[in-house]
Amino acid sequence: MWHPDALDMIDDHFGATSRFTDSREKSTWTTSITISHWTIRTCEEHRADAFRESHRQHGDFPPENIAQLGSSSSSSELSQMMHTVQEQSSSLVFTGDAAGHLWVCSAWSGVTDSAAVAPVVSRVLPRILEKFIHQQASARCLAFLLLLGHLCEKLAVEYGKLLARLDDIMEIGDRTLLEGLEDWWGTTEAINKLKKMLWGWEALRVFNDKLSSSLSQIDRAHEAMEHTIKQDATNQHADLIQEYNGVVDEFKKRYGMLMDVHDKTQLKIKQVTGLRDGISTITNVVDTQTALADNQTTIQQGNNIRTLTYITIAYLPPGFITALYSISHGTFMDDASNEQFIILIIVFSVATYVVAFSLEKVLELFKGKTWSAALKSRKKPVVKADVEEAIPEKAWLSSGNGHA
Repeated sequence: MWHPDALDMIDDHFGATSRFTDSREKSTWTTSITISHWTIRTCEEHRADAFRESHRQHGDFPPENIAQLGSSSSSSELSQMMHTVQEQSSSLVFTGDAAGHLWVCSAWSGVTDSAAVAPVVSRVLPRILEKFIHQQASARCLAFLLLLGHLCEKLAVEYGKLLARLDDIMEIGDRTLLEGLEDWWGTTEAINKLKKMLWGWEALRVFNDKLSSSLSQIDRAHEAMEHTIKQDATNQHADLIQEYNGVVDEFKKRYGMLMDVHDKTQLKIKQVTGLRDGISTITNVVDTQTALADNQTTIQQGNNIRTLTYITIAYLPPGFITALYSISHGTFMDDASNEQFIILIIVFSVATYVVAFSLEKVLELFKGKTWSAALKSRKKPVVKADVEEAIPEKAWLSSGNGHA
């Protein structure tokens, strides 16, 4: 239940950013923290949640177009494996008088419940309040750190689920270490893998940004509570110092769990970036090899065509002479002999090969003469008489009057 003094926290809780405030005025002291984070649920759990906030960002995890990459499963099987990721907030607020004697605590979170908080509330908090009965401000700060540490532990578990699910989607982790890389080095498989890596890298970046913002606000809360405790402390008894150190150590341990998840997230970002660059390189190498193979095929085809061209040229003179001798109504071949037939074949063959092998030079020479003639026609000098004929007589007269 939210108490009336904590109504200002509602705006922060329904927002999308993490925020810590510690306002101590003449008659009131309000300490609150809102941690914005991501959670993952199965689609059935998401639909069955009656308290889900519809204005929050949420969606399939992974999206359908990513889940279908390289998958042979049917659409119904894919839908059963789908999860939902949603943006949520967890809030903790303490309000009371400025001296810290009378205060009320409220918590609002989707990652924990009353049963999980019960051991802290029923066993640890009463002992702290009893020992710090003459230093209520310190007891209030220690209670805040205890509950905040509990939230850190639950958030660490939640982000751990997200990272584990990402490993399954991108197919990296222990399975790759134990079983090795699959045979996905083909172009299509490499592109699908690269798409998954790009999506996973963006998802990790979003999670890391949200987690970094939460950690910065938790650090601020920790520093503010320790500063208040040090101001409230005088000559404390050894039991109080021991209790204080125990609470702070417990908070740091739970906070360290969340820091470990943050470090793993950053490490995975570097890992996915390296894999993405490696897959891009592999794809480029495969494309280069394919292009080289295509070039070799093209060269081989060109060689085959050149060989067929030489064969065609070799058969052209004999075919021409044979056709010439086979003309039935011509009289110019009546007295032709075999010697003449052979001589004509040799002459035409030599002439054909000369023309075939020098054809490119002849064409270049012809083009050169054409261009040189065109350039000479453009550079033709202008004769004075032509200019005088082109300019009207009145123009000459007006020009002469002007000079006069």
